[in-house]
Amino acid sequence: MGVSDEEIRAFAYLCRGLPPARGVYVQKDYITNLFLTVLDYKSKAENVRAALLTYRDRWWDEIRNLDDLKAFLARYPDTPEGNLKCGSDLWGFKAARRVSELRNLIRYFEARGVVNQEFLSHWAKTSAYRDFMGRVKGLNLAVYEAILTRQGYGPIRPAPHLRSFVCDAMERLVPDSEIVDVVERASQQLGISARELDRRIYEYETG
Repeated sequence: MGVSDEEIRAFAYLCRGLPPARGVYVQKDYITNLFLTVLDYKSKAENVRAALLTYRDRWWDEIRNLDDLKAFLARYPDTPEGNLKCGSDLWGFKAARRVSELRNLIRYFEARGVVNQEFLSHWAKTSAYRDFMGRVKGLNLAVYEAILTRQGYGPIRPAPHLRSFVCDAMERLVPDSEIVDVVERASQQLGISARELDRRIYEYETG
């Protein structure tokens, strides 16, 4: 039946009590963004954190830009065995497939001039999935959207925190197809971005 304007006004009024989001949701380090692209899908969060900590402990000072990373990767042959050893040294676990994806991701970005954080942010703002689809084997729409989200763009999804908050506020079941619309319409009334409201709700719901 849709969500009425009156319901949106009531929802926006409720959201006025939510404090500004405090968390850091935009990743501003280019190398970390590259790593997260190939690590942060179909992986446990603790494994991703451990991999990044290993990189920061072992290689942070040595690998700070794309040229540094390419020089590091060049030490290892682009073979299953070489990538296995590279992943172990770089991230602390055997990750031959993800190292291979990292090499291909670098080639993809280099071909488009996406060689530092400034250009990555611009690419995320202006690209479309058709520009990425099928270009890096193993990396799909979810990975593409995750790249955009880490740059502060990307779509809002009807994730569990939104579903719970919106349905509780409306005191009824709101279909997933309408939840994002509720957040977007309410954010306009609040004068903030839909992503900021999404983050405020996330922090409220997760404590």
